[in-house]
Amino acid sequence: MELFKKSVVIGVSVTPEVGLEVAQIDFASNTVLKYGVKPLEYDVNRREIADLDIFKETLQDLFMELDIPKNAEVVLNIPSVVFKINDYPAALDEAQTSNAIEEDLAEHYLFRNSELGISATLLPNSSIQFNKVAYTAAQRTMLLEIAMIIKDLGYKLYAIDTSVNSVLNALIYKERVNVEPDTTWVLMIVESFCCRLLLMSGQNYVDAFEEKISIGEVLGDDENYSTVIGAVTPLLKNLPSKYLCVISKTNAISAETLAEKLSYSAPIIHQEANSFSREAFMEMAPGIDASLAPLVSLDIIGAAIYKDFEPYTKAHFNLFNKYLGDIYTMEQPPEFMFAGRRIVLTPENLIRFFVVIAIIIIVPVVIGFLFLQNSIKIQTEAKEKLEREIAQITKFLKDNEDISSDLFDEGDEIRVGLGHNKNIYSYYTIVGTEIPKKLWLTHLKFNDKVTIEGQADNLESVYSFFRNIKDYSPESDIKLQKLGLATSSQSTIIDAVSENGQEFDTDSVLTSLNADFYEFRISNAPEVSKEDLKKDKGKNSSNALPELEPIEN
Repeated sequence: MELFKKSVVIGVSVTPEVGLEVAQIDFASNTVLKYGVKPLEYDVNRREIADLDIFKETLQDLFMELDIPKNAEVVLNIPSVVFKINDYPAALDEAQTSNAIEEDLAEHYLFRNSELGISATLLPNSSIQFNKVAYTAAQRTMLLEIAMIIKDLGYKLYAIDTSVNSVLNALIYKERVNVEPDTTWVLMIVESFCCRLLLMSGQNYVDAFEEKISIGEVLGDDENYSTVIGAVTPLLKNLPSKYLCVISKTNAISAETLAEKLSYSAPIIHQEANSFSREAFMEMAPGIDASLAPLVSLDIIGAAIYKDFEPYTKAHFNLFNKYLGDIYTMEQPPEFMFAGRRIVLTPENLIRFFVVIAIIIIVPVVIGFLFLQNSIKIQTEAKEKLEREIAQITKFLKDNEDISSDLFDEGDEIRVGLGHNKNIYSYYTIVGTEIPKKLWLTHLKFNDKVTIEGQADNLESVYSFFRNIKDYSPESDIKLQKLGLATSSQSTIIDAVSENGQEFDTDSVLTSLNADFYEFRISNAPEVSKEDLKKDKGKNSSNALPELEPIEN
């Protein structure tokens, strides 16, 4: 999504003895994506860029050659003009501390006739009574002109850092130094005009020292090395630590050779940041000239990773601040610190912020609205259904409003019903109240014809039940159509009354056959023929009755 696309951050570094460097670095993969360098003269005595017009032309050429998109954010690194660490009373607020720093620098030869641009940071190893403050300073006029140049070229100046901090950040980023908490160590940076010694605790500044030197190609190697050793040895004697890290940024001194010549109470490691370097600091992306790899300086690395590295350091320096006055106020949107990171309220960030707020607020509202809309739809459908039912009832009442209750006689209706169903009611009464003991029913069918089937363990119960039925309905044509007896070995079905009216001695038959129970059918439905009885007998040779229908109401 274009709205949330990460902004392009470009590092720019004014690096004496290298030139003007421009680089884009992928922070996660430790890869240089773009890199270019061109010569640029730096005035060591005045500690500023010799010609700002040439600086602008050179920077524009590099941006064009590297195809740097307009509106990209730029972090500029410049050589440290002043880098100091002092203790100030804890009672001083930020403005008072800034005034105290200005007073300390008032007699510095570079600022006697030039306004100051200062960036200060409170160090975490301060005490209750004193705040330990690290600060860097440069000429305000130079900083203003650089900021305007970058703006005129169509880019956004994000920060201005100085070489001391850029070098340290690059070393930590590339894991060239051990910065475990409470590890005391010394960082020595050798430049053509000075030696800086920084006492460190982990990755935090503790103290800073600077010794001016004069070295160069006009002097012999021995004189150059002896000059450096003579300047730093007295200081090193008073700075015990776990190890010493020697960095040489001048082509007149090899860090490796200097480390061999120095005497120190702890191990010495070294890092070349000059023409003596035999290995590249960073991997280069395909398409970049491999011969440029050794030229990539610690300064440009520190500038290019500045924005991504902010969460990992407690010492933040930025000379592009309120000391620059109107240009900073106009060009730099409001900012605040969050989770150790500087958040700049650019138009893009504001858009992202409002989009996120919209997602957080509007999405639940939309979901709630859709849910409410669905609920309203369900309620509306229920209301419409109820209205239809009311309309139907209303129409029925209207259609029958002329019908009087006098036309309906409940007694007549009951009598008519009883008249039509008298026999059925009688049979229901009999089977519910007049069943003899040791007789049970297996099938009932009451409609225009009546069929009652059942079983009993004696003939008296069957005849008694049949007499009860005839007593309740004497006019009925119902008959005891069939009476059978069943044993474990055979089943015999006989007619209770034959066609010529002759009766059978059923008791003697039952005794002779050793019967278990009798089966009967009382019905006024057409009788089953003898042929059907024989067929039923053939199908049920196991003495069981033919399949009986369940009793129906």
